[in-house]
Amino acid sequence: MFAKWAKKLTENMGLKILALVMAVILWVAVFNLDDPTINKQFTCGITVDNENFITAMGKYYEIDSDSMNVTFNVYGKRSIVNQLNNSDFKAVADLSQISLDKSENSVPVSISSQRSASQVTISKRVQQIRVRLEDLMRKSFIIQTESQGEPAEGYALDAMDVTPNVLRVSGPKSVVSKIQEVLAVIDISGMSTEITDNVVPALYDKNGKTVDITRLTLNLNTVTVKAGVVSKKNVPIKVNYSGSPAEGFEVVALDTQPEEISIQGDSDILNAISAITIPEGLINVEGMEEKLRQQVDITKYLPSGVTLSDSTQASVTIVVDIEEMERRMFTVPTKNIEIDNLPEGSKVDFNSKQVSIPIYGLKDDLDALEADTLHPILDVSGRVSGSHVGQLKLILDNKYIAGEATVSYRIVSDDSQGGDSSADQEE
Repeated sequence: MFAKWAKKLTENMGLKILALVMAVILWVAVFNLDDPTINKQFTCGITVDNENFITAMGKYYEIDSDSMNVTFNVYGKRSIVNQLNNSDFKAVADLSQISLDKSENSVPVSISSQRSASQVTISKRVQQIRVRLEDLMRKSFIIQTESQGEPAEGYALDAMDVTPNVLRVSGPKSVVSKIQEVLAVIDISGMSTEITDNVVPALYDKNGKTVDITRLTLNLNTVTVKAGVVSKKNVPIKVNYSGSPAEGFEVVALDTQPEEISIQGDSDILNAISAITIPEGLINVEGMEEKLRQQVDITKYLPSGVTLSDSTQASVTIVVDIEEMERRMFTVPTKNIEIDNLPEGSKVDFNSKQVSIPIYGLKDDLDALEADTLHPILDVSGRVSGSHVGQLKLILDNKYIAGEATVSYRIVSDDSQGGDSSADQEE
């Protein structure tokens, strides 16, 4: 039985083998017509590896943003390829494989499939990207604080504090070398109590322009700034002087520039301060004949716990205006002379109707003085009847100085005729 079947199987063996081959070929053809091999384009972002290799060289690398994506073709069965998307691929630029060249530095980019890797083929699996290298610079900066705006009325900004206070920066030397200062700016508009805020530090160059940080690496993004507040008030400056100007000269004005300053501190302390006084011993005009101008550090005379609201007011200018006095003769009617200590029953007769009195003062002041308003005083105490010469005393405002003046007169009894007295005339 077996032999019979074996004979039938081996009959026409050539035709049977040919039929089998044709069947396989037909099957492959049908299969390919139903799921053909296709070519599809994909794009994915480039991942950079081994960045430390570049920094270890003391260099900063930069790749154009336009070059951070790679496009490639993938071959495979339609059923496989059509199921893939961009995220199924990975492109890696290994900086440790950088090829250094004076004109152009390049790094290979290796592309791989994360899905169905054995069933697809990637064209140009390794591509090249250009990398720019520049000297790497690292630098630390003390963060300075700055305020913007004004606190509430009657208040002033006190001390400011920033935490942390050091910013470490790394990046291309061409950018880092431009940084002049780092500021943390806090808005104090309308504040009347202490405030705390998180602030992004700003980097400035020597011209006060902000430095672009997109190519820089910073050790921190924000800092905490604390700003205190104290009471504030304006007070005048009081100043006196010591000594006397040269003879014939007088202090005509004493001014300070500025006339008042703004101080700040605890409200209990400020309420007790009405003025800041500069000791008179500091300004000495002894023997001077011209205007005195003297700079004074006002901070030395501030009470404990008080500071200036505006540091530019620390230097105060004291101006003492000294002018030469003018001598002018005033003719005063003798009838204006007041008699002191005249004995009862006596009277005084003057030998002339007028007397000249020298008065010293500034021109404007002397111009305003009228002779008829002057009332000299003659003291006749101890005098007896007869002819005399007496010293006149003139009481004036302190902006005038009366010189020496004498007057000739006779003391007579009320019942005498004025011609019998023989007293000697006194000089």
